[in-house]
Amino acid sequence: MSPKSIYLFVGTTAELIKLIPLIREFNKRKIVFTIVTSGQNDIQFSEYKESLGNVTIVKAVTPKSKKSSIFSFIIWSLRTFFSLLVGMWFRFRHLNKANSYFIVHGDTVSSLMGALVATVYGLKLVHIESGLRSYHFFEPFPEELCRFIISRLADIHFCPNEWSVHNLSGTKGEKVNTYENTLIEAFWYAMKYKSHHAFVRFIKQKRRKYFVLVSHRQEHVLFNRAKTKELLKYVLNNIPQNIQCLFLVHDISTGFVESLEPLIPEGVSDKIIKVGRLPYGDFMHLLSESEFLITDGGSNQEEMYYMGKPCLLLRNYTERREGLGRNVVLSKNKKPAILQFLRHYKKYRFSSVHSKIKPSKIIANYLFKKD
Repeated sequence: MSPKSIYLFVGTTAELIKLIPLIREFNKRKIVFTIVTSGQNDIQFSEYKESLGNVTIVKAVTPKSKKSSIFSFIIWSLRTFFSLLVGMWFRFRHLNKANSYFIVHGDTVSSLMGALVATVYGLKLVHIESGLRSYHFFEPFPEELCRFIISRLADIHFCPNEWSVHNLSGTKGEKVNTYENTLIEAFWYAMKYKSHHAFVRFIKQKRRKYFVLVSHRQEHVLFNRAKTKELLKYVLNNIPQNIQCLFLVHDISTGFVESLEPLIPEGVSDKIIKVGRLPYGDFMHLLSESEFLITDGGSNQEEMYYMGKPCLLLRNYTERREGLGRNVVLSKNKKPAILQFLRHYKKYRFSSVHSKIKPSKIIANYLFKKD
């Protein structure tokens, strides 16, 4: 049998981070593969050079603008999808389709585009972190919808737990339980190294207690701004005494955060430090030193579970099981739940979570089991 052709399709930095363990496993086994990127994020591949090795990276010709709007995102998505269809034809036309694997991760619009392209060209579609469900198409949006469609197209599903395998019982394709998310490998690998980032050092030198606040989901900062502002104002007005807030500002949330500032009393605003993008390892070290995290995102829920640190989700639904009932509180955007967490967050601490299971090895073993 001819060697397998392996393509890893990534659109965001978060996808790359979660695929790094698999990339390292491929490199360890000297498996040749190509990374194709959609340009949804401006991924700083140089930050991960040590893990990537000498891999070929094919970049999309239509990188997304940093300006955030629904219209510009739709235009970028359409242009990128058709660019991929045309551009990938030259790479895929002579492939042995039955022995060619196109790997997508998670639930982004890029993952959906990659899945559609692989389906059009008849490549075997591999979905990693498959089977997660919130069972509500509008939260997270459009990720829940993307993941649902990808599940209908995938030939091989790598699921991080038995619950996610069960969620795919009505879909075609092979289902493989990896027992953990590849993120657990990426997280503990990053935590092996100390952070030398100037901002992280600055925060440590201040020796003040702090928590991290993340609000960047488009269904919150774009579609439901008024409600989100009300909730964040409530959070910030009830910060425990002597605790500082590190407010993480994404490109998509810059305008939202600026519009929130006039609503925050002066005494409270003095306790807030806005933080821009940090490399993954540095951000994880920042979280590891925090008192707790308040977020509307997904992956950080898992990372706080690995740390055993308190985490409040400003969401109605979550597609992940990690930490629920232990360190993670799903607020359902109810003020009593938020206040209860802020007053009693210490009770949600527990020991950090490690695992001897290597999901990346399970994935590589399965893909190359016949070689």
